[in-house]
Amino acid sequence: MESMSNKVSIITVCYNCYKDLEKTIKSVLSQTYANKEYLIIDGGSTDGTKQVLQEYNSKIDFIVCEPDNGIYDAMNKGIKMATGDWIICMNAGDVFTSENILSNIFSHNIPSHKSFIYSDFWLFHEDGSRTFRHTDRKLGEIHHQNAIYRKSLHEQYGYYIVTHPYIVSDFLFFMAIPEDQYLKIDTPIANIQAGGISDNLWCCEQAWAVKVVYGIETIPQIFIRDIRFRFGLWRQRIKKRIKNILFTNQQNTK
Repeated sequence: MESMSNKVSIITVCYNCYKDLEKTIKSVLSQTYANKEYLIIDGGSTDGTKQVLQEYNSKIDFIVCEPDNGIYDAMNKGIKMATGDWIICMNAGDVFTSENILSNIFSHNIPSHKSFIYSDFWLFHEDGSRTFRHTDRKLGEIHHQNAIYRKSLHEQYGYYIVTHPYIVSDFLFFMAIPEDQYLKIDTPIANIQAGGISDNLWCCEQAWAVKVVYGIETIPQIFIRDIRFRFGLWRQRIKKRIKNILFTNQQNTK
């Protein structure tokens, strides 16, 4: 049974992403959990995103279309507008794992001392493959698409820091929340689309630096991580290059 004290605000921030936005909108609107609201904060897109928003305008509670100062500025706008008790930020391209996931989560009594609900997730790649990713607060492995937290946490720990070119404010905010307020659930909350802004090496290096500050990992461990990550990027580029060459040769022989 849904509780009136568990209203969920789902926030999607976007910019020039009309190809990915619609599936996220459909996923949010299909949620059977009734006590929710949906907010979309668009940074002034010019690629057709506004047309998608117009199509679903009557089904979205709040839409903002204006220039912003980056992803965290947009997220803060949505959070300040939100009227829910709980917040979840879903990027364009990401979807809930099922239409009943929010209903399933809030059909249980959430202990009052728990302010942060999170889960493992599936990461979907361009080639159609997927990778299961484990999350763990102790290891500093948390992702906002699979995190539902009490809005009141922002009153205690502030909003996301807006600093360019750094993309690590959500991680800093999450790590500020005491570990005993976290509640990990068994069922993944969302399926995440690979290739987001936080997937690049620069953003990963920022997150690793935070882990060093919080004593989660050492500098030598981060150094090894960095080498492995760079090697992985190099291998992906080589594989993509080979595929392109093979495809071109096949086309030329037809």
